[in-house]
Amino acid sequence: MQNNTFSGHSLRQTLIVLDEITSTNDYLKSQLSNFKPLQEWSAIMAKNQTHGRGQRQNSWTSEPNSNITFSFLIFPKHLALQEHFTLNMLISLGILDWLKSIKVPASIKWPNDILIGNKKIAGILIENTSNSKEIKQSIIGIGVNVNQKEFSQDLSKSASSILNETGYSIDNLEEACLNLLSFIYTRYENHKNKKLNNSDLLKEYNENLYRKNIPGLYSSNDLTFEAILMKVDENGKLYLLKDNEEITYYFKEVVFIMQ
Repeated sequence: MQNNTFSGHSLRQTLIVLDEITSTNDYLKSQLSNFKPLQEWSAIMAKNQTHGRGQRQNSWTSEPNSNITFSFLIFPKHLALQEHFTLNMLISLGILDWLKSIKVPASIKWPNDILIGNKKIAGILIENTSNSKEIKQSIIGIGVNVNQKEFSQDLSKSASSILNETGYSIDNLEEACLNLLSFIYTRYENHKNKKLNNSDLLKEYNENLYRKNIPGLYSSNDLTFEAILMKVDENGKLYLLKDNEEITYYFKEVVFIMQ
């Protein structure tokens, strides 16, 4: 699926690598406020990101010079406003494509965390700007734990790295970032050019869901319960089977409890 011509030329020209910044998403947003417009697929990579952000206002802690932390800009005007979850699926599957290319098996924990086994090794933060009809622009931040060996005590049970889980070390993080970006680009462009339709995209996303059809613990409104993850629909709604009854949740309405 990889478009090596694009990866070797255009993406390399649009990737800026910085030694240290607080947040790649915030830095990219600050560049958008300048008079000179940024081209699509402009990307910022930080060797050290000091105040990275994740979903639910969580922080993303990353060891300097050990991981891939970057953000990039796209203008997904071909997507209607209600198709915002399509971006989540494209980005998540693009990351899985890259991991498969380096022979690292992984899954998607709804809505867009990437896991190896039961440990989170990557997260995605999508910040959209939209009008009443379309998504005008998206800043997409991705953090991948690559070579980090040590994690804080509160993270060690749920987070890990490619190196810790597989023994696979990546020496050139900048090159790996470009390769990852090229896989995401290919996913996105195939969908934009209708080579990948919504039905197939949703099917593949569901096929790669973490603990699909397996009982797990969930929490909603301070109540913890056991349920089976059945599927996710095109709007990002999660379908659970609880006590033989199908119940649905949108993002932030329910939390999967890692065990």
